[in-house]
Amino acid sequence: MRNEALDFDEFYRGSYPKVFAAAFTVSGDRVAALDAVQEAFERAFMRWSRLGREPWAEGWVMTTAMNFCRRTATRTAKEHLVPSVMEGGQAPVVDSERVDLVTAIRRLPWRQRQATVLFYLGDLPLGAVAELMSLSEGTVKAHLAQARKALRRSLEVSDV
Repeated sequence: MRNEALDFDEFYRGSYPKVFAAAFTVSGDRVAALDAVQEAFERAFMRWSRLGREPWAEGWVMTTAMNFCRRTATRTAKEHLVPSVMEGGQAPVVDSERVDLVTAIRRLPWRQRQATVLFYLGDLPLGAVAELMSLSEGTVKAHLAQARKALRRSLEVSDV
């Protein structure tokens, strides 16, 4: 028999940086992202006896946090600098390319943004992203292709 509390603690410690990065990327608001992450992990803990066995548990928590951000977002959210995920207690690193990318991701339509964050930031396989978004793999591929096209346009540098 496994120790579910310990398993959840390990899951929490290992997944927290990615889940926070995903929530912050879609919300642009540190406080909203922190609230969303807390809510998502609380919901995961309540379901841990079932959820803990699933290979897509981290993606589920990310999706829950992102959806919470979406529901609580205000139209007047301010743009904030985007810290890199904290590693080993080090101070966040901010660079202009990351800020530009995250700002461009935030401008994507919701489904494209969600697919992009789950697939690229969450490092989830296409099948898991499709399952978490309740879409077919083909639809997720289409969202990712549209997102890449929009991001390419948005981040393109011209020599004018």
